[in-house]
Amino acid sequence: MVITGSPRKRLSPQGDRGFESHLLRSTMTQTIILPGYSLKNKDWAESVAKELGSVFVHHWSHWTSEEKPPDWIDVEIEKIKGEIDGKQVNLITKSLGTYFAVRLVKETPSMCQKLILCGIPLNDLSNKEKAEYQAVGQIPAENVLVIQNETDSHGTYAEVEPFVHMINPQITVVSKPRDDHEYPYPEDFKDFLT
Repeated sequence: MVITGSPRKRLSPQGDRGFESHLLRSTMTQTIILPGYSLKNKDWAESVAKELGSVFVHHWSHWTSEEKPPDWIDVEIEKIKGEIDGKQVNLITKSLGTYFAVRLVKETPSMCQKLILCGIPLNDLSNKEKAEYQAVGQIPAENVLVIQNETDSHGTYAEVEPFVHMINPQITVVSKPRDDHEYPYPEDFKDFLT
């Protein structure tokens, strides 16, 4: 494992989403998981939520619908903002979820207390989308943790580390010895959030 940079009540997916949003609004600093795009990421997110407790998992609309509108990213951003409801939150993100997080931070940096970015899909992003990650620099470096698998095919540690450190060289970027796009690190998440 390589580390660079600074030293330093799960809600049910079933039931009424309005009730879940009410519960989300009633807590001090809620943690929200923004998983990757594919349905298999739902299992990852729910597993992490189970390990951490008191975590809200955002479910992408396309997981339950065949249709994906052309403006689906903006639709999802608005849905997440509704779940956050103006409160300060911690975000645990994976893959495409990292992009949604930076979009949210760009709009309202003060809403994010701590940010965990796992598996930044650098090889899948356009130059314009990569530029959006500059928003991470609006959060104090000690409140940002990046975890990247050493040889993740969507972006290796060797590619992601300099990308992140161009935003802020004080952000902690951790390399994990895996060669896939899986991020089973709830203990790291827990340690960082507490």
